[in-house]
Amino acid sequence: MECTANQGDMMFDLPHIERFDDEVDVAVGAIQPFEHGFITTWVGRRKTPFGHRLVRAGRIVGWICEGSSATKLLGGADARNAMEEAEKNQHRLVASTCSLHGLAELAALLPEAFEFQADTQGLGASSSLTDRLFARNISAVLQALSDYEHVRGALAADQGILIDSMGDLPGTAEELSATVAALSDSMNAQQAKLGGDVNGYASLSMGDASLLIASSSTIVLAIWTELDANHARLLTDVAAKLDGEIGTYAEGSATLPDGFVLREGKGGADAVMSMLSAALEERVTGHLKAGASDKAVSLALNNGLPVAMAANGQSFEEAMHGLTESKRILKLHRLASGTMVSSSTGDVSEFTLKQFVDSLSTVRTRSEKRRESMMHRLMSMYGFEIGLDDVRVIRSKLSIHVGGQEVAQALPTAAPLAGVDAGLRRRLEESERRADTLMRTNASLTSQLQDAEKERTEALVRLDASKQSSDEQSDAIQSKNDELNRVQVTVSESRTRMEQAEERADRLLRRVGELEHQLSERAAELAKALGDTESSEALRDELETLSNKEATTRADLESNAQQLSSIREQIDLEERRLRSLEEQIITLRDRQASAQSKSNASEEKIRAAQARLDQIEAETLASRRRAEEERQRLAEDEARRMQLHSEMRELMGERKELLTELGNLGARRGNAETELSGLIARAEALTDAHEEAVADIAEAERLRARLNEEPLAQALLNDDATFRGLGPVLERLEHARTLGYSVVLLDRAVERALQVVQSTVDHIASTPRHLLSSEVMTLLERQVPQTAGAVRGLARWSVQQRLENQLGETVGHLILDLEGILEDYDRSITMLRRMRNVLDQLGNLGAPPEEIEALRMNCMRPEALPSVAVETRRLIRVALDDIYLEADQRDAGEAIALEQTAQVLEELLTQIDASGLTKGVPRGAMWDFQRDGFLPFERTAIPVGQRTPVMDDMMDHIQPTLVVEESVSLDAEPVVDLSDEWEEMPAPVESEITIEDVVETRSIPIQEDRADLEAELARLDAERQLRTPKVEEPKSDPRLDALHDQLSELDF
Repeated sequence: MECTANQGDMMFDLPHIERFDDEVDVAVGAIQPFEHGFITTWVGRRKTPFGHRLVRAGRIVGWICEGSSATKLLGGADARNAMEEAEKNQHRLVASTCSLHGLAELAALLPEAFEFQADTQGLGASSSLTDRLFARNISAVLQALSDYEHVRGALAADQGILIDSMGDLPGTAEELSATVAALSDSMNAQQAKLGGDVNGYASLSMGDASLLIASSSTIVLAIWTELDANHARLLTDVAAKLDGEIGTYAEGSATLPDGFVLREGKGGADAVMSMLSAALEERVTGHLKAGASDKAVSLALNNGLPVAMAANGQSFEEAMHGLTESKRILKLHRLASGTMVSSSTGDVSEFTLKQFVDSLSTVRTRSEKRRESMMHRLMSMYGFEIGLDDVRVIRSKLSIHVGGQEVAQALPTAAPLAGVDAGLRRRLEESERRADTLMRTNASLTSQLQDAEKERTEALVRLDASKQSSDEQSDAIQSKNDELNRVQVTVSESRTRMEQAEERADRLLRRVGELEHQLSERAAELAKALGDTESSEALRDELETLSNKEATTRADLESNAQQLSSIREQIDLEERRLRSLEEQIITLRDRQASAQSKSNASEEKIRAAQARLDQIEAETLASRRRAEEERQRLAEDEARRMQLHSEMRELMGERKELLTELGNLGARRGNAETELSGLIARAEALTDAHEEAVADIAEAERLRARLNEEPLAQALLNDDATFRGLGPVLERLEHARTLGYSVVLLDRAVERALQVVQSTVDHIASTPRHLLSSEVMTLLERQVPQTAGAVRGLARWSVQQRLENQLGETVGHLILDLEGILEDYDRSITMLRRMRNVLDQLGNLGAPPEEIEALRMNCMRPEALPSVAVETRRLIRVALDDIYLEADQRDAGEAIALEQTAQVLEELLTQIDASGLTKGVPRGAMWDFQRDGFLPFERTAIPVGQRTPVMDDMMDHIQPTLVVEESVSLDAEPVVDLSDEWEEMPAPVESEITIEDVVETRSIPIQEDRADLEAELARLDAERQLRTPKVEEPKSDPRLDALHDQLSELDF
C-alpha cells in the first residue's frame, strides 16, 4: 500500500489492492483488460508517479497528474494532454484493479479527474458540491477562495444581509448581497420549471469575467472569477482543502449508546477480526463494544470501517488491550439509519485506522508468523481505506488548476474530404443500416415502455376516479339512508296521530250516542211536563244548549274525519317515496358493486404490472449484486485459501521439525539409558569376567581336545569363511536394538535361522557318526594304522565338502532372508512413526484419548503393526464420519478447513489400505515369518516333512496382539542377564539314529553354534600369549570384551 510524496514532487500514489501484470494500452478508445481500477504513469527515475488514469467498465474516464508547480494538480482534459506529452519520453505503466466501491471512493475524493461528469453517475450517492461547502464555516470558505489566482472576489449573504466578503467586487458588498440574493431567489423559483435541481449552482459569463452563484436555504454564495475558470473544479478543490466533517455522533463521549445487536460472542483478537469482517461485509454503521462494565471499550464504525474509539478516558494502548481481552463479551451494535459517525466520535484522540491495524496485529501476538498473517488479513480488509486516508492528507495540501476552460470560438473552416472507397462505403452503409435497425428496435421498445407507462398512469387515474365515485356513492347512500330514517320516523308519528284521531272519533261517537239518549229521555220528560208551564222556559233553554253542543260535536267530527283522510293520503305519499328511495338505493348499490369490481380489476392489473416491474428490477439488482458478491467472494476465498495454505505449510513444517526433534530426543534418551545400563552391568561384571578368563581358556582347551576327535568339528575349525557374511547383518541387528523399538521378531528370526543351521549341521554330522564308530576306528588304528589315518582324512574331507556346499548355501540363503526381514523391519518402523503422527492428529481432532494412548503404547512394537493399523483405520473412519457430519452444520469458511482435513485423512487411509496391513495379509518376509514361523528359505528349499517344527511359545511371542496399559515404575532398573560361564558339553552318544527320527524330533533351539565357537577358539589360540592371567587390578581388555560379546549368547 503506497502513498508517497516528496518535497519536490508532491504527486501522490493511489492505494493498490491487486496489481495487473499484463500489458495495458492507453490509446484513445482502447478497452482495458480489467473492469475497474487505475493506471499509474511513472516517468524516468522519479520516486513518485507522474499521474493516474481512472478506469471504469474497461474505459479510461479520468485523468489526474501534477502541474507546473509542486502544489498544483491538473485534472480532466488538461491532465490527459500533459500525460500524453510526458509519455513520449521514457516511462512505464503500472495497472491496478479495484472494486466499483473503491472506484466510487476515488471519484468522491478526486472528482476533478473526470473530464465528463456523466462518467461519475452511478458510482455512489455522494452529496453535491454545494452541500459539502455550505456544511462548513462560510467564512473559512471565503478565506480559502482568496488563495486562488483565478478568483477576483466573493461574498456570502443571508436573506440579502451581508455575512462576509473578500477580494475585488464590482460594487459595494451590501448592494451586491441584496442583488445576488434577489437573483438567487428568482432563479430558484424558476429552476424547477426549467428542469433543474435546487442543489446545483449557476455560472454566468459576463464579458471578461464569470459569476458563480450557489445557494442553500437562505444563504447565497457569489464568486467572481476569470472567464476561463472551471467552476466545478474550483468547488471540489475548495471542499478538498477544507476537508471538514459534516455532523458527528457522540462527539467526545466516553461511551456510545447501545443500538440493535447484530452479533454477540466471546472476546479475543481473532473474535474482534471476525466481528470487523462481518461489519465490513454488511456495511454496519454503529460500534463494536467489548465488555459491559465501566471499563467497556467501544470501536466506532462508519459503513464497516473503524473511525474512532470510546474508552472511558483510557489511552489508546489500554483501549486496545481491553478491546482484545478474551474474557469480555463482544457485541456488534447497529445504530439508527442516518446516524453520522466520524473521527470526532469517542474520546480517544490519537486514533487512526493505520495505527489501529498495527496495534491489533501485535497487541496479543508474540509469533512473527502469526503477526504477518493477521497483518495480511487486516490489510486485505482495510488496506484500501488506509491508502485513501493518506491520499486525503496529501490532497488537502495540493490544489487543482481551475483555469483553462474552453470558451466559444468561431468554427474552423472544413477542408474537402477525400474520396471514399466503395468497400468502405458499403460497410459504412451496412453499419448505418444496423444502427438504424437498432435505433428502430430501441424506439419500439421505448414506445412500448411509454405505452405501458401510459396504461399504468391511466389505470391509476381510473383507479382514483373509481375511488372518488365510490366515495360519492357512499355519501349519497348515507344521505338517502338518513332521509329514509327521517321518513320512517315521520310515518310512525303520522300513524300514531291517526290512531289517536280514530280513538278520539270513537269517543265523540259514543258521546253523541249518549247525548241522543239523554235527549230522548229529556224529550220524554218534556212530554210529561208539557202541561207544566212554569218549567217550559227552562226546558227550552236546555234544549237550545244541547242543540249547540250537538252542532259543535258534529263540526269537530267532520274536521277530524278530514284530518284523518289527509293523514292517510300523506302516509300513502310517504310510502311511495320510500319505495322509490329503496329502488334508487338498489340501483346505486349495483353501480357501486360494478365500479368496485372494475376498480379491483384495475388495481389487480396495476399490482401485477408493478409486481412484474419490481420483480424485473429486483432480479436485475440481485444478479448484479450476486455477480459482485461472487467476484468478491472468489477473491476473498482465493486469498483465504492461499493464506491457509501458507499457514498450513508453516505449521506442518514446524510440526515435522518438532516431531523430528522429539524422535531424536527419544532415541538419544533410549540409547543413553541402554548404554548406561550396559556400562553399569559390564562394569560390575568386568572384574569377574577377567578373573575367570584363565579358567575359560583352560576349559576351551579341554573342549578343543574333545572336539578334535569329531570329523565335523575338525571341518568347522578349519573353515570359517562361510560365516563371514554375517557381519553386515549383525551390525544391522545391533543398530536395530539402538532405535528403541521392540526386536522380538528379529530375535525370533535369528533363533529360527540358528535352528535351521543346527538342523543342517546335525544332518551333515549324522552320516560319519553312523558309518565310523569309535570301536571301528580303534580296531583300524590297532591293526592298520595307515588305513585308519586315511579313513579319518577321508571322513574329514567329506564333511568339509558337505559344509562348503550345503551348509554354505543354507547360511547364504538365511543371510538374505534376515536382510529381507530387516528391510521389512525398517519399513514397519517408518510406518509406526507415521501411525504415531496420525494418532496425534486424531487426538487433536477429538478422538477418545484412552484409545489413542493405548495405540501409542503399541507404536514401539513392530510385531503389533497390523493390529495398530486396523485400529488406526477404524479411528480415521470414525473421525471422517464426524467431520462430514460437522461440515454440514458449519459455514463456508469452516467447511473448507474441515474438507482439507478430511482430504489429508483420506490420503492416510488410502496409504494404510495400500500397505495391506488392514486386510490381514500384509506383504513382506517379516509378516510371512510372523504368520507361520518359517523363513522364506524353508518354504522354497526345504520340503514340508523335513522342516524343523516351530515352537508354540515362539509363535505366541510374535503374534500381532496389542498390549494392555499397565503401570510402569520409574524407579525400576534394567536387569542384565549375563551368561559368562562355560557349560559342560555332553559326550556324543554312539547309538544308531535314523534320519527319519532326526527329522521328526523337535530340535532344541538353545544349542551350541560350533562354527562360531571354533572360530573364537582359534582366535583365542592366536591371542593367548598376549593375555596376563594374573592381574591384581581389573582393567578393560578389548579382545576379552570381543570374546565375551561373541560367547555371551551361546548356551552349551
